[in-house]
Amino acid sequence: MRIDHIAYRVKNRKEAADFLINAFGYKIADEFQIDFDDGTCAQCYALTPPEKIDNAEDFNSWIHMSEKSEYHVPPEIFISEGTPGSIVDDWINEKGGIAAIHHIAYQVDDVAAKMKEWQEKGFAEFTTSEPIVANGLVQCFTKEHPLTGTVYEFISRTTKGFNIDNVRDLMESTNKK
Repeated sequence: MRIDHIAYRVKNRKEAADFLINAFGYKIADEFQIDFDDGTCAQCYALTPPEKIDNAEDFNSWIHMSEKSEYHVPPEIFISEGTPGSIVDDWINEKGGIAAIHHIAYQVDDVAAKMKEWQEKGFAEFTTSEPIVANGLVQCFTKEHPLTGTVYEFISRTTKGFNIDNVRDLMESTNKK
């Protein structure tokens, strides 16, 4: 398993993105808005790491740069900012108005199997009973973990990028209203 992405929920996505760009070298790869049925929305950025590698040959040469160190490509970053009363805004307000990491997503081969394993082992509860599926993408969220306070996402991709419908459905699965 490797970390696919880290998702932040923030009050100001532009300022958060500028920080991650200037401090860590990330780049904005995509910008989109998610509209919810209640009329609120989340404005989002997907950021790619500076060490983005597009093919296995480049990756293999990159990880063998040093005999003494192990390298891996850093995760993508997802940033969302919500309008007042949105799922994102409510979550930030529940945290005392402080932006934070909402979840860490791990790539897995089979999301449903990983959900079943975690349920059987009592590792976590999930926000949905089945994975959320879209063309080329399967995902699920745990509820906030009682030991770490973190939401974990399992994700399996056959295509690159985010699917707005899946992101909306995942966000709505965490809605406590």
